[in-house]
Amino acid sequence: MRYFVGAIALLLLTAAPNLIWLATSTVRIHNASNQPVSAVAYMACETIHPLGRLQPGESRFQFLEACGDDTLEIVIGDSRFCRTYVEGELYHVDATITAVNAVGCRYDDLLSSLFIAKALW
Repeated sequence: MRYFVGAIALLLLTAAPNLIWLATSTVRIHNASNQPVSAVAYMACETIHPLGRLQPGESRFQFLEACGDDTLEIVIGDSRFCRTYVEGELYHVDATITAVNAVGCRYDDLLSSLFIAKALW
């Protein structure tokens, strides 16, 4: 019985982060350019969320607020990029900055990546 309880606890410990992944929406902003990018932010739920400066190769991972149907925008200075539709759950967006004036966004497939990998890399 003790091994069964231990196995269930290990399963829940392993599955819990991925259940959070399925119950939320997220954005990961990655600076793939060769230069630092200042004044990076994202706009969701009609609120700008400043992230500050991103160094080359640096990424920021954020949970999005749950506010129903919404549009996610990546903001660099006064410019806005990637008007992407999101909801409070099951939407995961990867935004890649390739230059100060070039940002690409794509939806991440829910089942192709795990929460832990996305949050830490």
